[in-house]
Amino acid sequence: MRYTFPASRDTPDPMDTLQFKSVKITSIKECLHWPLQVFGIITARSISCIDRPSRAIAVSIDPSYIEVSLKVKGTTKAEDKDLSDLAVTYRSGYCLTGVYPSRLSTLKLEFSHVSFSVEATICIKLIGGSWPIGFQSVFTAGTSTDDVPVKLLDSEHDGLPVDANGVTKLSRRVVSVGLEKFLKVHLMAISINGRQVVESSEATFKPERAGISLSNLSLGFCSMEVAVAWSCFCDE
Repeated sequence: MRYTFPASRDTPDPMDTLQFKSVKITSIKECLHWPLQVFGIITARSISCIDRPSRAIAVSIDPSYIEVSLKVKGTTKAEDKDLSDLAVTYRSGYCLTGVYPSRLSTLKLEFSHVSFSVEATICIKLIGGSWPIGFQSVFTAGTSTDDVPVKLLDSEHDGLPVDANGVTKLSRRVVSVGLEKFLKVHLMAISINGRQVVESSEATFKPERAGISLSNLSLGFCSMEVAVAWSCFCDE
């Protein structure tokens, strides 16, 4: 949200960005067996956002970097194993999505290149009702042209994780949106026992160069406010 409220001296603009979609372990070495307890970090950064908070990854002729360091949890810390350790470079015009073998596994990385985009920082707050027991909450964000939307939260058995102010604890809250598209924030309530979508709701936003847009998600048992903070980029 660096330029959500730009000062008069700032000159931010839309830029092409790298949209992080998913990371999947497609195979493992024979010394490992499913299921696995995996931990570690996956870092995406551009040359202009080193040592800065979470934000969209702007791409240009300068390189952007995807760094992966994952481990498999053992019975003790000494028995932890290096699952994957790799670094991938991305530049404008180069397709990054692909399969990458490393250490004890092979990873599939999925990304998309978003042209003439702005950064959208999403905040979702429970404003009415309550989330029922026995239902999983799944939040996604994407555009009408996205084949695979970005997952903001999959609570699994945790229901709806919120803080003391009712703000949803999203696992991801920053996405890139082309200025010519529409951002769609989607919520599904899924029964844990039947694994069926019981209710769903969607909020649609027209991207802006700056400022904050508000809309609501409404289900039969609760309502939520969705705030999207828009920001352009400064090509430093």
